Amino acid sequence: MESKFGIASIRLVEAHFALNQKFKWEKDKPIELQHSIDIACENREEMLNVIVTVSSDSNDQPFRFTVSWEGKFKFEVAPAKDMIERIAHVNCASIIFPYVRESIADLTRRANIMPLNMPPINFVALYEQKQGKAKQAVSKKLRKKVEHK
Repeated sequence: MESKFGIASIRLVEAHFALNQKFKWEKDKPIELQHSIDIACENREEMLNVIVTVSSDSNDQPFRFTVSWEGKFKFEVAPAKDMIERIAHVNCASIIFPYVRESIADLTRRANIMPLNMPPINFVALYEQKQGKAKQAVSKKLRKKVEHK
């Protein structure tokens, strides 16, 4: 069943940026950015709240940051419970991510650094990877229970 939904609101909920004063800049050496993406969702009746957070706190790069944006999505008809997480992690996160990307580019530009343009993210692959890890964790628990009996 297809769930039609619209954007009720999108807003910035957190932005933190700090220069790493100990970082040694080397001419013509690309900076390797280590970052993580976290997607959290909460479903309330026909409203879905989704927060997308991108953060990077490695000591091996010239700055650290955390940026979180929240989207509120309203459904015409509430989707099946088994579809909520997929919609949040794929569809809603894809809608919110350009706001996150723009914030990161703006923060780095304002720090007088070449603007960091985050690469596109394949949220379908990210969600499927997360689901695969969850299934592996469940099967490991089941195997341990069987082994202990």
